[in-house]
Amino acid sequence: MRRRKSTSVYRRAILIYMVAIVAPSAVLLWLGIQTFERQHQSYVTLASERLSAELEARIHAAASAAFADSDQPIAKAFFVIERGRVIRPGLHTPLRLPIPESFTEADQQELTQNRPELALDSYQKLLTSHQRESLALYGIARCLTKLGRDAEARLAWRNLAASYPNDTDLSHRPFGIVAAIEAGDIDGLYEKIASGHWELPADQAEFFLNQLDPNRASPYLEQFRFARELEESFQPPEALQGNEIHPYAFGTQRIFYRSDGPDRISGFAVNAHWIDSTLRPQLERELGITQTARQDQLAYGGAIGLVLLILSSGVVLLLRDISREARTNRLRAELVSSVSHELKTPITLIHLYGETLLRHAGFREEERSDFYRIIVRESARLGRLVDQVLSFARVEQGVQAYKFEDGDMTPVITQLVKDYREFLERSGFSIEQSLPQSTPPVRFDATAVSQAVINLIDNAAKYSGDAKEIAVRLRAQDSAVTLEVEDYGIGIPVADRERIFDRFYRISNGNARGGYGIGLFLVRHIMDAHGGQVEVDSEPGRGSRFRLVFPIVDASSRVTI
Repeated sequence: MRRRKSTSVYRRAILIYMVAIVAPSAVLLWLGIQTFERQHQSYVTLASERLSAELEARIHAAASAAFADSDQPIAKAFFVIERGRVIRPGLHTPLRLPIPESFTEADQQELTQNRPELALDSYQKLLTSHQRESLALYGIARCLTKLGRDAEARLAWRNLAASYPNDTDLSHRPFGIVAAIEAGDIDGLYEKIASGHWELPADQAEFFLNQLDPNRASPYLEQFRFARELEESFQPPEALQGNEIHPYAFGTQRIFYRSDGPDRISGFAVNAHWIDSTLRPQLERELGITQTARQDQLAYGGAIGLVLLILSSGVVLLLRDISREARTNRLRAELVSSVSHELKTPITLIHLYGETLLRHAGFREEERSDFYRIIVRESARLGRLVDQVLSFARVEQGVQAYKFEDGDMTPVITQLVKDYREFLERSGFSIEQSLPQSTPPVRFDATAVSQAVINLIDNAAKYSGDAKEIAVRLRAQDSAVTLEVEDYGIGIPVADRERIFDRFYRISNGNARGGYGIGLFLVRHIMDAHGGQVEVDSEPGRGSRFRLVFPIVDASSRVTI
């Protein structure tokens, strides 16, 4: 019943907290989030408009610079259009050039008459006369290849590639590519072509790269795909102002172009990656947009985190307090139950022996004396139990009062041990006492100190185990009077040693849980009130020694009446 009541209180407190604090805080938090989102969205819109305007201005400035300097990062691929056709980058190889007149005889000997040995002599004469040396060397290399003179042919091809790499044959193919391929010297040739070393038309570039590595894709070919898309989609206005730069967009491409004369347009494709990865972040830093947004997010996230932390802390503290209160209530209930059970024994014995004496008059004097002693002993036990519970209640309510007097503690402790000895000896205990004739005066409440000592002796008896020995010692030491109560029983585990003075805390005595968990709590409260200390030395299996340390009263501070 009590446990259900504690659970009900616990749930009611949680519900009140949720309704009174968490729910309003959540509503305010949600309203705050909505307000922040609206403000943030307004700021983002304004910042975006400002960024867009500044970005366009920077892009146009960079475009103007790119027409003067082709190395500007905004330009990805330059183009030239004449009469509506893209001529740069070239999409088609120009028509084959005619054979020079001086090469007609050698060409007929090689190709028409199929006499490579005669053509070789003719090409060598042309080379010696320095007439189109690269074209003559090209013919010599071809003829040596046809004659099967491979070593000489390879030397000729290499000489042609090294000496005239940028010259072209009649089909406009650079000798640096053609001769290198014929000589077998293709290491690094793919990369050289893909770097744009030669200005090739699209069909030649695609042919050579595919011939060198058919499984490899090169960004170099992107310019030709762009050129084809440009030729199909670009439609400039009829009239263009000279040197005026115009933007244009089609598909995913964006270009800038200008007129270079009648029927001629030049321009370039915009490098969108550079704009997004370099120019835009640079502008955001300059305008402080990124930093401001980050600061807003940090402030916003911090505020939300703080509110959630406060609410969570409130829940944790509430749960802890309620759990602690529920545990305290449970322990109080257990205390009441234990004390009620403990009261039955002395009450039953007193009632039993009292009724026996009343109803039966034929007992011998010795038997009557035993009955009287039991009644007195149990009455004293009952009184101590009631006093302990009342003292605990007064301590809990903060109304416990002490009557301090300066004096010698020895008579009080001596009488207490004498009174308690009979009870201990009847329970099979032997008590060792070491009490001096007198001790220096201390300021103490005799009743409270007696209660503390009885609690320690009672604890020693409960936790003595099989060792039925208890020692009580009193001595003066330095500036204090020390009272020791020692047993040789089960001792106190290290984990419990720091908590034995907490209210309701109990440890097992080997057979069952001992005491009510208030004895040592009262001992500590009494010693705190006396300005003294309570100390404990214990070792599991070897017993425990409790010390009550009382400060000696300074003779100069005592009041003499």
